[in-house]
Amino acid sequence: MNLRKVKDRSPIFIALLVALIWLALLPFFYEQFFTTLYYMPFLGALAATIANITPAAAGIVYFPILTHIDMAPVTVTQFSLMIQAYGMGLGTFRWFVLNRKLFIFNVIPISIAGGLLGEIISIVFLPIKNPELLTLVFNFIAFVFTQIIFFSLLKNAQYPIKSIVLNWVNRSILFLFAFIGGLLCGWIGFGIDTIFYFILTIFFRINPAASIVTSISLMAAMSVTGTVLNCIFQDMPLPFSLFYSAIPGVTFAGLFFAAYIAVKMGSRNILLLFTFFLTIDFLTALWNQGIFPMSDLLKKMIIYPLGFYMLAIHIRLFINNYNNKDGVPGDFNAVGEVEIE
Repeated sequence: MNLRKVKDRSPIFIALLVALIWLALLPFFYEQFFTTLYYMPFLGALAATIANITPAAAGIVYFPILTHIDMAPVTVTQFSLMIQAYGMGLGTFRWFVLNRKLFIFNVIPISIAGGLLGEIISIVFLPIKNPELLTLVFNFIAFVFTQIIFFSLLKNAQYPIKSIVLNWVNRSILFLFAFIGGLLCGWIGFGIDTIFYFILTIFFRINPAASIVTSISLMAAMSVTGTVLNCIFQDMPLPFSLFYSAIPGVTFAGLFFAAYIAVKMGSRNILLLFTFFLTIDFLTALWNQGIFPMSDLLKKMIIYPLGFYMLAIHIRLFINNYNNKDGVPGDFNAVGEVEIE
């Protein structure tokens, strides 16, 4: 058996090993899994698929849904980091097997350093118990940046850069935004991947496919360090039952489904999917938020026009995509044909 065949079959071996371990641990979580957390494999599959094909971490799915069913925000944040460490770790491994040239390796160490510093400050020194306002602010900022992406797609903007020269200016930019992303990861369980995607594409003009995969790997690393920090410094017990219940769906999506969908869809459609989920997340957070008292009528007056505006943008993008088959460069297969230093 050659090395190539071993790599192709390695996801199957990992899935079988995870299945055996999961079944062995079932007696410890049997009652809670089948009575209250039976939906988690399906939610885990959805979240892991989004997390491993877009620069939006699984927490962007878990946080609004689980807090809406009255789980404590701190618990959801801890769970998001735990499950992302596993699921996005699997996704990073899968992308590495498929096409390692999608990773911009030289930006990862300095970005992890900045993100880790941010996580240490947010988890150890400045923890917050109710991150609802911060989540709403993050969603609003992400929504604003999606508009930049929309109009760049309408103008068929090019993203020709495939590497970043690490001079002191670029190092400072990467470290600063990684630090901000690390703060967000410690407080709400996600954020650094979304920030880095915007920085890599909008500021550095990096190939979209490489930006997505590099951002995913960075979020996976931050989820691991965040989980370790929570385990050491937080008084609350980690939500292992939630983690266990989501494993089947996350494993399937991380090892098989996500990468397959990404390659079939292409980077342009992935970009549209990413902005769609960010928009839905923002509108949902705005409707459910309790920080700023708003009547239902006022909410509708704000959200409905935004909804119609986003519908008009998507129609424009659909027409534009139909007329221009080439789309945004940077498909997940095509990037493998060029060298990314």
